[in-house]
Formats: sequence, C-alpha cells, structure tokens
Amino acid sequence: MRTLILLRHAKAVRAHEADSDEERGLTGRGRRDAAAAGAAMAAAGLKPSVALVSTSERTRQTAEHGLAAFGAETFFEDALYHAAPESIWDAFSASDAEGVVIVGHNPGIGDLVSSLVHQAHDGSKLARDLSGHFPTAAFAAFEIKGELMRAAGSRLIAAWKPSRDHDD
Repeated sequence: MRTLILLRHAKAVRAHEADSDEERGLTGRGRRDAAAAGAAMAAAGLKPSVALVSTSERTRQTAEHGLAAFGAETFFEDALYHAAPESIWDAFSASDAEGVVIVGHNPGIGDLVSSLVHQAHDGSKLARDLSGHFPTAAFAAFEIKGELMRAAGSRLIAAWKPSRDHDD
C-alpha cells in the first residue's frame, strides 16, 4: 500500500510584492507554517521518500522549510504548477515510491483531497473540514490501494492545518 501526502504551499506574499506569480515567496508566517506542517507529518509517523514539487517559488520554499527533515528525493515539476487534480494524480502514479508528498496549489490540491476523502467514505469532522476548505500549509495523507484516481481505495490516515492565531 502506498502513501500519498498532499501539501498545499504555505502563505505567500501578495501578487504585487513579486515580479510574477511564479516568483511569489513565503511570508514569515508561511515559513513558520511550513516548518510546523513538516513537524506534524513527522509526529504522525509519515515518512515520504519522494517529494514532487511545483516549480513556483512558494512551493519550493514550502518544501525547503517543511520537508528538510525527511531527506526525501525532491523533483521540481512544471506540470504541478496550478495543476488539476488529474495531473496531480498522474504525477503520483508515475512515481513508484511507497511514500510520496506532493507540494502544490489550490484549487487542484484541495479538490484532490476532497475527492479522495469522498471516496474513502470518511464522515469524521476532520475529513469534513478538509473537504470544505484546504488552507495554506495544510496537508492530508492517504493510504492508496488502487492505481486509478476514481478507484483509489483511499483511506485518510493523517491531516493537519495551521492555527490562525498569529499574523504576518
């Protein structure tokens, strides 16, 4: 059984603060939240061996601050920049690693989380919260049994989202 961890990039600077959307880096809060997401993954016993990361600056920085402790082999993929759920799934499927973390963007990441939660028939409060809104720096981890997205045989095994009691 494989593990898929879907991680949305952490809080980025506003569009007018960068030369392009691709160059938007993380805020101070974003760096802290990315590190906290990585700590929460480790605390949940997750051990991704491969990281597939969108090529934007904010996803690269999220991976740098959040995944450093895992020593995962990291691949930067243009196809993950604002990718649709199907493209994100295809990136996961193309990897043969047991534990894969994908760092990407909404709406694709959040939509794939919602789809996998729905398939899992998970009615828990956590699952319902993740299906409705997938905030920056949040992650959801699934055990995956199948190869096809529509028949993934998914089971939500861990999830985390940052608290919003601090500013930056």
